[in-house]
Amino acid sequence: MNNTSWYKKYWKYLFVIILYLLYLSDFVFLFLRRNGINLNALPKTPRIICFALCDLVYVIVLILLFRKEIINGLKDLKKHFLERFTLSLECWIIGCLIMTVSSLIISFILKENVSANEQAVRDSIKLAPLYMLFTCSIIAPILEEMVFRRALRGFIKFKWVYIVLSGVIFGLLHVTSTQFTPLHLLYIIPYGSMGCAFAYLYHKTNNITLPIIIHMIHNTILVLAQIIGGLL
Repeated sequence: MNNTSWYKKYWKYLFVIILYLLYLSDFVFLFLRRNGINLNALPKTPRIICFALCDLVYVIVLILLFRKEIINGLKDLKKHFLERFTLSLECWIIGCLIMTVSSLIISFILKENVSANEQAVRDSIKLAPLYMLFTCSIIAPILEEMVFRRALRGFIKFKWVYIVLSGVIFGLLHVTSTQFTPLHLLYIIPYGSMGCAFAYLYHKTNNITLPIIIHMIHNTILVLAQIIGGLL
């Protein structure tokens, strides 16, 4: 396969990964700051609205890029609803069980309640609950599923290599450097287990819409639990 054919075949997946890296790096805000526009200087509400709009742009680009697959996924879900619902529920429950048990064991080993990433998310929810509900329930699931499930599968064709790598990379990027030690890499297991569950679901059904929806539901439950817990 020559270079032209390779890029023609894989350009979408490369674009998704690059887009995600730009998202993680806050490229838009850094670009604006270098050109004299500092969004952090804005009051809280306008600043959060700018962040939300920027996040929305990333997601809209991805939806337009994979609109046919997403629409076909919705049609497949409608046609095979009970089968897809059952499989999705099984994958989610198994992922949650492994995530919960491994998190408890790791917390005991490291003698800390939650990972640095989880603590950062909880702190952000306290500061901007509605924005975090929006970004965790809508933005993150679409971005992450398109990167770790759809794009990665475009490069890796072997089932279990794809599923394991999807989970490991997904887990690795959820492990932050805050108070980091090599033992903190153990947090790849709980995060990665859910990533593997989503990857298995996608590979089994060839329907990217399913892991997106389950990811949305999963994150929404977690964020709402934090918001409600903070109000009690």
